[in-house]
Amino acid sequence: MRLLGLIGIALVLGGMLVIVRADDGLVRERTTVDGVPVSVLRPEGDGPFPAVVVAHGFNGSARLMDGIGIALARDGWVAAMPDFAGHGANLDPLGTDQERSDEVAAVADWVAGRPDVGGAAALLGHSMGAGAVTRAATEDSEVPATVALSLPSAAELSRDVRSLLPIVGGAEGDPFATAAVQAAERGYPTVTIPGATHITILFRTETLQRSVTWLDEAVGRPAGTVAPDWRMPAVGAVYLGAALLFWPVSALVVRSRVDAVRGGRPRLPSMLGLVVSGVAAGGVLAVLPALAEVVPLLVGGYLAAFFALAGVLQGLLSRRHERPVAASAVPGVVLGGYAAVTTALPAGLAWAQISLSGPRALGLALLVVAGVAYGWGELLLAWRPDGTVGYARVLVGRLLLSGILLALSATGLAPGFLVILALVMILVLPWLGAYAVRTARLTGSPLAGALTQALPFALLVSVTTPLA
Repeated sequence: MRLLGLIGIALVLGGMLVIVRADDGLVRERTTVDGVPVSVLRPEGDGPFPAVVVAHGFNGSARLMDGIGIALARDGWVAAMPDFAGHGANLDPLGTDQERSDEVAAVADWVAGRPDVGGAAALLGHSMGAGAVTRAATEDSEVPATVALSLPSAAELSRDVRSLLPIVGGAEGDPFATAAVQAAERGYPTVTIPGATHITILFRTETLQRSVTWLDEAVGRPAGTVAPDWRMPAVGAVYLGAALLFWPVSALVVRSRVDAVRGGRPRLPSMLGLVVSGVAAGGVLAVLPALAEVVPLLVGGYLAAFFALAGVLQGLLSRRHERPVAASAVPGVVLGGYAAVTTALPAGLAWAQISLSGPRALGLALLVVAGVAYGWGELLLAWRPDGTVGYARVLVGRLLLSGILLALSATGLAPGFLVILALVMILVLPWLGAYAVRTARLTGSPLAGALTQALPFALLVSVTTPLA
Protein backbone atom coordinates (compact mmCIF):
# COMPACT_ATOMS: atom_id res chain seq x y z
CA MET A 1 0.00 0.00 0.00
CA ARG A 2 2.85 2.39 0.79
CA LEU A 3 4.47 1.64 -2.58
CA LEU A 4 1.17 2.39 -4.34
CA GLY A 5 1.05 5.71 -2.56
CA LEU A 6 4.61 6.65 -3.51
CA ILE A 7 4.06 5.72 -7.17
CA GLY A 8 0.79 7.66 -7.16
CA ILE A 9 2.39 10.77 -5.69
CA ALA A 10 5.23 10.64 -8.24
CA LEU A 11 2.79 10.31 -11.15
CA VAL A 12 0.57 13.14 -9.91
CA LEU A 13 3.43 15.56 -9.26
CA GLY A 14 5.23 14.71 -12.50
CA GLY A 15 2.08 15.01 -14.59
CA MET A 16 1.00 18.27 -12.96
CA LEU A 17 4.44 19.78 -13.56
CA VAL A 18 4.14 19.09 -17.30
CA ILE A 19 0.59 20.48 -17.41
CA VAL A 20 1.23 23.75 -15.55
CA ARG A 21 4.39 24.48 -17.54
CA ALA A 22 2.90 23.75 -20.96
CA ASP A 23 2.46 27.44 -21.80
CA ASP A 24 5.61 28.79 -20.13
CA GLY A 25 6.94 31.77 -22.06
CA LEU A 26 3.52 32.62 -23.49
CA VAL A 27 0.96 35.19 -22.37
CA ARG A 28 -2.53 33.90 -21.52
CA GLU A 29 -5.49 36.29 -21.37
CA ARG A 30 -9.22 35.90 -20.78
CA THR A 31 -11.83 38.33 -22.06
CA THR A 32 -15.36 38.55 -23.48
CA VAL A 33 -16.22 39.61 -27.03
CA ASP A 34 -19.89 40.44 -27.73
CA GLY A 35 -20.89 38.14 -24.86
CA VAL A 36 -18.61 35.30 -26.02
CA PRO A 37 -15.89 34.23 -23.52
CA VAL A 38 -12.52 34.13 -25.28
CA SER A 39 -9.16 32.72 -24.18
CA VAL A 40 -6.09 34.24 -25.85
CA LEU A 41 -2.62 32.74 -26.11
CA ARG A 42 0.10 34.92 -27.61
CA PRO A 43 3.88 35.30 -27.67
CA GLU A 44 5.57 37.79 -25.39
CA GLY A 45 6.33 41.15 -26.99
CA ASP A 46 4.50 43.92 -28.80
CA GLY A 47 4.13 42.33 -32.22
CA PRO A 48 2.65 42.83 -34.68
CA PHE A 49 1.77 39.13 -34.88
CA PRO A 50 -0.57 37.27 -37.22
CA ALA A 51 -3.81 36.15 -35.58
CA VAL A 52 -6.00 33.06 -35.77
CA VAL A 53 -9.38 32.16 -34.28
CA VAL A 54 -9.36 28.57 -32.95
CA ALA A 55 -12.89 27.13 -32.65
CA HIS A 56 -13.83 24.01 -30.65
CA GLY A 57 -16.36 21.34 -31.54
CA PHE A 58 -19.55 20.02 -29.95
CA ASN A 59 -19.02 19.09 -26.27
CA GLY A 60 -15.74 21.03 -26.34
CA SER A 61 -14.48 24.37 -25.07
CA ALA A 62 -11.65 26.81 -25.58
CA ARG A 63 -9.58 24.82 -23.09
CA LEU A 64 -9.83 21.67 -25.22
CA MET A 65 -8.12 23.60 -28.04
CA ASP A 66 -5.17 24.63 -25.86
CA GLY A 67 -2.72 22.26 -27.56
CA ILE A 68 -3.35 23.89 -30.93
CA GLY A 69 -3.36 27.36 -29.37
CA ILE A 70 -0.02 26.72 -27.64
CA ALA A 71 1.56 25.39 -30.86
CA LEU A 72 0.41 28.45 -32.80
CA ALA A 73 1.44 30.92 -30.08
CA ARG A 74 4.92 29.38 -29.88
CA ASP A 75 5.11 29.82 -33.65
CA GLY A 76 4.38 33.54 -33.27
CA TRP A 77 0.58 33.71 -33.65
CA VAL A 78 -2.05 35.32 -31.44
CA ALA A 79 -4.59 32.50 -30.95
CA ALA A 80 -8.10 33.56 -29.88
CA MET A 81 -10.18 30.61 -28.66
CA PRO A 82 -13.91 31.28 -28.03
CA ASP A 83 -16.41 29.28 -25.99
CA PHE A 84 -19.42 28.88 -28.28
CA ALA A 85 -22.91 29.40 -26.83
CA GLY A 86 -23.80 26.48 -24.56
CA HIS A 87 -20.17 25.43 -24.10
CA GLY A 88 -17.46 26.09 -21.53
CA ALA A 89 -18.00 29.39 -19.74
CA ASN A 90 -20.70 30.54 -22.18
CA LEU A 91 -24.04 30.21 -20.38
CA ASP A 92 -26.21 30.99 -23.41
CA PRO A 93 -28.14 28.02 -24.84
CA LEU A 94 -26.64 26.16 -27.80
CA GLY A 95 -26.96 28.32 -30.91
CA THR A 96 -27.57 27.63 -34.59
CA ASP A 97 -24.92 27.03 -37.25
CA GLN A 98 -25.25 30.61 -38.44
CA GLU A 99 -24.99 31.98 -34.91
CA ARG A 100 -21.73 30.08 -34.42
CA SER A 101 -20.25 31.48 -37.62
CA ASP A 102 -21.34 34.94 -36.45
CA GLU A 103 -19.49 34.32 -33.16
CA VAL A 104 -16.38 33.34 -35.13
CA ALA A 105 -16.65 36.50 -37.25
CA ALA A 106 -17.05 38.72 -34.18
CA VAL A 107 -13.99 37.22 -32.49
CA ALA A 108 -12.01 37.45 -35.75
CA ASP A 109 -12.83 41.15 -36.10
CA TRP A 110 -11.91 41.79 -32.48
CA VAL A 111 -8.56 40.00 -32.56
CA ALA A 112 -7.63 41.60 -35.90
CA GLY A 113 -8.15 45.00 -34.29
CA ARG A 114 -5.74 44.39 -31.39
CA PRO A 115 -2.64 46.61 -31.35
CA ASP A 116 -0.36 43.54 -31.27
CA VAL A 117 -1.94 42.02 -34.41
CA GLY A 118 -1.26 42.82 -38.03
CA GLY A 119 -3.76 41.82 -40.73
CA ALA A 120 -7.01 39.87 -40.86
CA ALA A 121 -7.37 36.77 -38.70
CA ALA A 122 -7.02 33.26 -40.09
CA LEU A 123 -9.46 30.57 -38.93
CA LEU A 124 -9.11 27.04 -37.56
CA GLY A 125 -11.88 24.83 -36.22
CA HIS A 126 -12.61 21.27 -35.14
CA SER A 127 -15.80 19.35 -36.00
CA MET A 128 -18.72 21.70 -35.27
CA GLY A 129 -16.13 24.48 -35.07
CA ALA A 130 -14.75 23.43 -38.48
CA GLY A 131 -18.20 23.98 -39.94
CA ALA A 132 -18.40 27.38 -38.24
CA VAL A 133 -15.03 28.64 -39.49
CA THR A 134 -15.64 27.32 -43.01
CA ARG A 135 -18.97 29.12 -43.14
CA ALA A 136 -17.41 32.31 -41.76
CA ALA A 137 -14.65 32.10 -44.38
CA THR A 138 -17.19 31.93 -47.21
CA GLU A 139 -18.75 35.13 -45.87
CA ASP A 140 -15.49 37.09 -45.50
CA SER A 141 -13.05 37.24 -48.42
CA GLU A 142 -10.42 38.86 -46.17
CA VAL A 143 -9.78 35.63 -44.23
CA PRO A 144 -6.24 34.68 -45.33
CA ALA A 145 -6.47 30.93 -44.60
CA THR A 146 -8.69 28.31 -42.97
CA VAL A 147 -7.95 24.91 -41.44
CA ALA A 148 -10.93 22.56 -40.95
CA LEU A 149 -10.26 19.58 -38.65
CA SER A 150 -12.88 16.81 -38.92
CA LEU A 151 -15.25 18.85 -41.07
CA PRO A 152 -18.73 17.33 -40.54
CA SER A 153 -20.20 18.44 -43.88
CA ALA A 154 -18.92 19.69 -47.21
CA ALA A 155 -22.13 21.63 -47.87
CA GLU A 156 -20.45 25.01 -47.35
CA LEU A 157 -17.78 24.12 -49.90
CA SER A 158 -20.24 24.77 -52.71
CA ARG A 159 -18.88 28.30 -52.32
CA ASP A 160 -15.18 28.92 -52.70
CA VAL A 161 -13.16 29.06 -49.47
CA ARG A 162 -9.84 30.84 -49.80
CA SER A 163 -6.78 28.76 -48.86
CA LEU A 164 -8.70 25.96 -47.10
CA LEU A 165 -6.98 22.86 -45.69
CA PRO A 166 -9.36 20.08 -44.54
CA ILE A 167 -7.72 17.57 -42.16
CA VAL A 168 -9.42 14.31 -41.14
CA GLY A 169 -8.46 11.42 -38.88
CA GLY A 170 -7.84 8.07 -40.52
CA ALA A 171 -9.99 6.35 -37.87
CA GLU A 172 -12.95 8.71 -38.22
CA GLY A 173 -16.13 7.39 -39.74
CA ASP A 174 -18.98 9.22 -41.40
CA PRO A 175 -19.92 12.00 -41.79
CA PHE A 176 -16.32 13.23 -41.42
CA ALA A 177 -14.75 10.77 -43.86
CA THR A 178 -17.38 11.55 -46.50
CA ALA A 179 -16.90 15.31 -46.07
CA ALA A 180 -13.14 14.85 -46.55
CA VAL A 181 -13.68 12.88 -49.79
CA GLN A 182 -16.07 15.54 -51.10
CA ALA A 183 -13.61 18.30 -50.20
CA ALA A 184 -10.86 16.49 -52.12
CA GLU A 185 -13.19 16.07 -55.13
CA ARG A 186 -13.68 19.84 -55.13
CA GLY A 187 -9.96 20.44 -55.32
CA TYR A 188 -9.01 21.14 -51.71
CA PRO A 189 -5.70 19.53 -50.59
CA THR A 190 -7.18 17.24 -47.94
CA VAL A 191 -4.85 15.65 -45.36
CA THR A 192 -5.51 12.38 -43.51
CA ILE A 193 -3.83 11.77 -40.14
CA PRO A 194 -3.30 7.97 -39.94
CA GLY A 195 -4.98 6.30 -36.98
CA ALA A 196 -6.40 9.54 -35.53
CA THR A 197 -9.91 9.42 -34.06
CA HIS A 198 -12.35 12.31 -33.83
CA ILE A 199 -10.88 13.33 -30.47
CA THR A 200 -7.22 12.30 -30.72
CA ILE A 201 -6.78 14.27 -33.94
CA LEU A 202 -6.58 17.39 -31.75
CA PHE A 203 -3.42 16.17 -30.01
CA ARG A 204 -1.46 14.52 -32.80
CA THR A 205 1.83 16.21 -33.66
CA GLU A 206 1.15 15.82 -37.38
CA THR A 207 -2.14 17.70 -36.98
CA LEU A 208 -0.38 20.56 -35.22
CA GLN A 209 2.47 20.65 -37.75
CA ARG A 210 0.21 20.56 -40.80
CA SER A 211 -1.96 23.34 -39.38
CA VAL A 212 0.95 25.60 -38.44
CA THR A 213 2.69 25.07 -41.79
CA TRP A 214 -0.47 25.81 -43.78
CA LEU A 215 -1.23 29.01 -41.89
CA ASP A 216 2.38 30.22 -41.96
CA GLU A 217 2.67 29.73 -45.71
CA ALA A 218 -0.69 31.40 -46.33
CA VAL A 219 0.50 34.66 -44.72
CA GLY A 220 4.02 34.49 -46.15
CA ARG A 221 5.88 33.34 -43.03
CA PRO A 222 8.54 30.61 -42.84
CA ALA A 223 6.93 27.37 -41.67
CA GLY A 224 7.60 26.75 -37.98
CA THR A 225 8.43 23.45 -36.33
CA VAL A 226 5.96 22.07 -33.78
CA ALA A 227 6.98 20.19 -30.64
CA PRO A 228 4.88 17.20 -29.48
CA ASP A 229 2.02 18.01 -27.11
CA TRP A 230 2.80 16.14 -23.88
CA ARG A 231 -0.16 17.51 -21.91
CA MET A 232 -2.52 14.59 -22.54
CA PRO A 233 0.01 11.92 -21.52
CA ALA A 234 0.61 14.07 -18.43
CA VAL A 235 -3.14 14.19 -17.74
CA GLY A 236 -3.20 10.40 -18.02
CA ALA A 237 -0.32 10.16 -15.54
CA VAL A 238 -2.17 12.38 -13.05
CA TYR A 239 -5.35 10.33 -13.34
CA LEU A 240 -3.45 7.07 -12.94
CA GLY A 241 -1.56 8.45 -9.95
CA ALA A 242 -4.75 9.70 -8.32
CA ALA A 243 -6.35 6.28 -8.86
CA LEU A 244 -3.39 4.51 -7.23
CA LEU A 245 -3.52 6.96 -4.33
CA PHE A 246 -7.22 6.24 -3.87
CA TRP A 247 -6.40 2.87 -2.28
CA PRO A 248 -4.25 4.15 0.63
CA VAL A 249 -6.40 7.30 1.00
CA SER A 250 -9.59 5.25 1.28
CA ALA A 251 -7.97 2.99 3.89
CA LEU A 252 -7.22 6.09 5.99
CA VAL A 253 -10.72 7.57 5.60
CA VAL A 254 -12.80 4.46 6.32
CA ARG A 255 -12.72 3.51 10.00
CA SER A 256 -15.63 1.08 10.38
CA ARG A 257 -17.78 -1.39 8.47
CA VAL A 258 -21.56 -1.42 8.76
CA ASP A 259 -22.86 -4.40 6.71
CA ALA A 260 -26.26 -2.77 6.23
CA VAL A 261 -27.48 -4.72 3.17
CA ARG A 262 -30.60 -6.82 3.69
CA GLY A 263 -32.69 -8.96 1.34
CA GLY A 264 -32.71 -12.17 -0.63
CA ARG A 265 -31.28 -13.39 -3.89
CA PRO A 266 -31.74 -11.16 -6.96
CA ARG A 267 -34.46 -11.91 -9.48
CA LEU A 268 -31.84 -12.25 -12.24
CA PRO A 269 -28.08 -12.91 -12.30
CA SER A 270 -26.24 -9.60 -12.04
CA MET A 271 -24.93 -9.53 -15.65
CA LEU A 272 -28.32 -10.42 -17.10
CA GLY A 273 -30.00 -7.92 -14.79
CA LEU A 274 -27.63 -5.21 -15.92
CA VAL A 275 -28.32 -5.91 -19.59
CA VAL A 276 -32.07 -5.96 -18.99
CA SER A 277 -31.95 -2.69 -17.05
CA GLY A 278 -29.85 -0.97 -19.74
CA VAL A 279 -32.07 -2.09 -22.60
CA ALA A 280 -35.19 -1.20 -20.61
CA ALA A 281 -33.84 2.27 -19.74
CA GLY A 282 -33.11 2.90 -23.41
CA GLY A 283 -36.61 1.71 -24.33
CA VAL A 284 -38.27 3.99 -21.79
CA LEU A 285 -36.33 6.99 -23.11
CA ALA A 286 -37.25 6.10 -26.69
CA VAL A 287 -40.94 6.22 -25.70
CA LEU A 288 -40.63 9.14 -23.26
CA PRO A 289 -37.78 11.33 -24.61
CA ALA A 290 -38.96 14.25 -22.45
CA LEU A 291 -37.34 12.53 -19.45
CA ALA A 292 -33.96 13.40 -20.96
CA GLU A 293 -34.92 17.08 -20.96
CA VAL A 294 -35.19 17.35 -17.17
CA VAL A 295 -31.45 18.04 -16.99
CA PRO A 296 -30.71 21.20 -19.06
CA LEU A 297 -27.82 19.60 -20.95
CA LEU A 298 -27.76 18.11 -24.44
CA VAL A 299 -26.43 14.53 -24.35
CA GLY A 300 -25.85 15.05 -20.61
CA GLY A 301 -29.60 15.03 -20.01
CA TYR A 302 -29.94 11.71 -21.81
CA LEU A 303 -27.07 10.19 -19.83
CA ALA A 304 -28.57 11.36 -16.55
CA ALA A 305 -31.98 9.87 -17.34
CA PHE A 306 -30.48 6.64 -18.71
CA PHE A 307 -28.27 5.97 -15.68
CA ALA A 308 -30.98 6.94 -13.19
CA LEU A 309 -33.52 4.59 -14.81
CA ALA A 310 -30.99 1.77 -15.15
CA GLY A 311 -29.98 2.16 -11.50
CA VAL A 312 -33.54 2.10 -10.21
CA LEU A 313 -34.30 -1.01 -12.28
CA GLN A 314 -31.16 -2.76 -11.03
CA GLY A 315 -32.11 -1.94 -7.46
CA LEU A 316 -35.57 -3.47 -7.99
CA LEU A 317 -34.09 -6.57 -9.61
CA SER A 318 -31.67 -7.01 -6.70
CA ARG A 319 -34.48 -7.59 -4.17
CA ARG A 320 -32.14 -6.00 -1.62
CA HIS A 321 -32.19 -2.81 0.37
CA GLU A 322 -29.84 -0.87 2.59
CA ARG A 323 -30.49 1.28 5.61
CA PRO A 324 -28.28 4.41 5.18
CA VAL A 325 -25.83 4.84 8.04
CA ALA A 326 -23.76 7.96 8.65
CA ALA A 327 -20.69 5.86 9.44
CA SER A 328 -20.60 4.74 5.80
CA ALA A 329 -22.27 7.69 4.05
CA VAL A 330 -19.74 10.22 5.36
CA PRO A 331 -16.67 8.31 4.07
CA GLY A 332 -18.48 7.92 0.75
CA VAL A 333 -18.96 11.69 0.48
CA VAL A 334 -15.35 12.40 1.51
CA LEU A 335 -13.93 9.94 -1.00
CA GLY A 336 -16.31 11.29 -3.64
CA GLY A 337 -14.85 14.72 -2.97
CA TYR A 338 -11.33 13.33 -3.42
CA ALA A 339 -12.34 11.69 -6.71
CA ALA A 340 -14.01 14.88 -7.94
CA VAL A 341 -11.06 17.16 -7.11
CA THR A 342 -8.49 14.84 -8.66
CA THR A 343 -10.69 14.59 -11.76
CA ALA A 344 -11.45 18.30 -12.08
CA LEU A 345 -7.99 19.75 -11.42
CA PRO A 346 -6.14 18.29 -14.43
CA ALA A 347 -9.27 18.69 -16.54
CA GLY A 348 -9.54 22.40 -15.78
CA LEU A 349 -5.86 22.93 -16.53
CA ALA A 350 -5.65 20.91 -19.73
CA TRP A 351 -8.84 19.92 -21.53
CA ALA A 352 -12.10 21.30 -20.09
CA GLN A 353 -13.46 24.64 -18.98
CA ILE A 354 -14.74 24.04 -15.43
CA SER A 355 -17.80 26.26 -15.21
CA LEU A 356 -20.57 25.32 -12.78
CA SER A 357 -22.67 28.47 -12.57
CA GLY A 358 -26.23 29.04 -13.77
CA PRO A 359 -27.92 26.07 -15.50
CA ARG A 360 -24.77 23.97 -15.19
CA ALA A 361 -25.11 24.02 -11.40
CA LEU A 362 -28.62 22.56 -11.70
CA GLY A 363 -27.33 20.04 -14.20
CA LEU A 364 -24.56 19.02 -11.81
CA ALA A 365 -26.99 18.52 -8.91
CA LEU A 366 -29.36 16.36 -10.98
CA LEU A 367 -26.46 14.33 -12.38
CA VAL A 368 -25.25 13.64 -8.84
CA VAL A 369 -28.69 12.21 -8.04
CA ALA A 370 -28.55 10.09 -11.19
CA GLY A 371 -25.04 8.90 -10.32
CA VAL A 372 -26.11 7.86 -6.83
CA ALA A 373 -29.18 6.05 -8.18
CA TYR A 374 -27.12 4.13 -10.71
CA GLY A 375 -24.23 3.24 -8.41
CA TRP A 376 -26.51 2.17 -5.58
CA GLY A 377 -28.70 -0.06 -7.75
CA GLU A 378 -25.68 -1.54 -9.53
CA LEU A 379 -23.88 -2.44 -6.31
CA LEU A 380 -27.00 -3.90 -4.69
CA LEU A 381 -27.48 -6.13 -7.72
CA ALA A 382 -23.82 -7.21 -7.72
CA TRP A 383 -23.64 -7.69 -3.92
CA ARG A 384 -22.52 -11.16 -2.85
CA PRO A 385 -24.02 -13.21 0.00
CA ASP A 386 -20.73 -12.87 1.91
CA GLY A 387 -21.19 -9.07 2.05
CA THR A 388 -18.74 -8.06 -0.69
CA VAL A 389 -18.82 -7.08 -4.33
CA GLY A 390 -16.30 -8.11 -6.98
CA TYR A 391 -14.36 -5.66 -9.11
CA ALA A 392 -14.66 -7.81 -12.24
CA ARG A 393 -18.43 -8.05 -11.95
CA VAL A 394 -18.86 -4.27 -11.86
CA LEU A 395 -16.17 -3.40 -14.40
CA VAL A 396 -17.40 -5.93 -16.97
CA GLY A 397 -20.94 -4.76 -16.29
CA ARG A 398 -20.00 -1.17 -17.06
CA LEU A 399 -18.35 -2.21 -20.29
CA LEU A 400 -21.56 -3.99 -21.22
CA LEU A 401 -23.54 -0.87 -20.39
CA SER A 402 -21.23 1.20 -22.59
CA GLY A 403 -21.96 -1.26 -25.39
CA ILE A 404 -25.71 -0.86 -24.84
CA LEU A 405 -25.39 2.92 -25.03
CA LEU A 406 -23.41 2.67 -28.25
CA ALA A 407 -25.97 0.30 -29.75
CA LEU A 408 -28.79 2.66 -28.81
CA SER A 409 -26.85 5.53 -30.37
CA ALA A 410 -26.08 3.60 -33.57
CA THR A 411 -29.78 2.78 -34.00
CA GLY A 412 -30.88 6.37 -33.45
CA LEU A 413 -32.50 5.69 -30.07
CA ALA A 414 -29.85 7.73 -28.21
CA PRO A 415 -27.83 10.84 -29.15
CA GLY A 416 -25.49 10.07 -32.05
CA PHE A 417 -22.61 11.86 -30.35
CA LEU A 418 -22.30 8.94 -27.91
CA VAL A 419 -20.60 6.97 -30.70
CA ILE A 420 -17.81 9.56 -30.75
CA LEU A 421 -17.55 9.37 -26.94
CA ALA A 422 -17.18 5.57 -27.02
CA LEU A 423 -13.52 5.48 -25.99
CA VAL A 424 -14.14 7.99 -23.19
CA MET A 425 -17.04 5.95 -21.77
CA ILE A 426 -15.07 2.70 -21.96
CA LEU A 427 -12.30 4.31 -19.89
CA VAL A 428 -14.31 6.46 -17.48
CA LEU A 429 -17.14 4.13 -16.43
CA PRO A 430 -14.89 1.25 -15.25
CA TRP A 431 -12.49 3.72 -13.60
CA LEU A 432 -15.24 5.27 -11.48
CA GLY A 433 -16.69 1.81 -10.93
CA ALA A 434 -13.40 0.70 -9.35
CA TYR A 435 -13.64 3.64 -6.93
CA ALA A 436 -17.20 2.64 -6.03
CA VAL A 437 -16.29 -1.02 -5.44
CA ARG A 438 -13.30 -0.13 -3.27
CA THR A 439 -15.40 2.08 -1.01
CA ALA A 440 -18.26 -0.42 -0.84
CA ARG A 441 -15.91 -3.25 0.11
CA LEU A 442 -14.31 -1.21 2.90
CA THR A 443 -17.55 0.15 4.34
CA GLY A 444 -19.91 -2.75 3.67
CA SER A 445 -22.23 -0.18 2.09
CA PRO A 446 -23.32 0.03 -1.57
CA LEU A 447 -24.58 3.55 -0.83
CA ALA A 448 -21.08 4.66 0.19
CA GLY A 449 -19.74 3.28 -3.09
CA ALA A 450 -22.46 5.09 -5.03
CA LEU A 451 -21.67 8.38 -3.27
CA THR A 452 -17.98 8.00 -4.13
CA GLN A 453 -18.54 7.79 -7.88
CA ALA A 454 -21.54 10.15 -8.21
CA LEU A 455 -19.78 13.54 -7.97
CA PRO A 456 -16.91 12.85 -10.41
CA PHE A 457 -19.41 11.30 -12.84
CA ALA A 458 -21.66 14.34 -12.58
CA LEU A 459 -18.76 16.74 -12.90
CA LEU A 460 -17.39 15.13 -16.06
CA VAL A 461 -20.78 15.10 -17.77
CA SER A 462 -21.86 18.59 -16.68
CA VAL A 463 -18.73 20.42 -17.83
CA THR A 464 -18.40 18.66 -21.18
CA THR A 465 -21.97 18.60 -22.54
CA PRO A 466 -23.58 21.79 -23.92
CA LEU A 467 -26.48 23.66 -22.43
CA ALA A 468 -29.81 22.93 -24.07
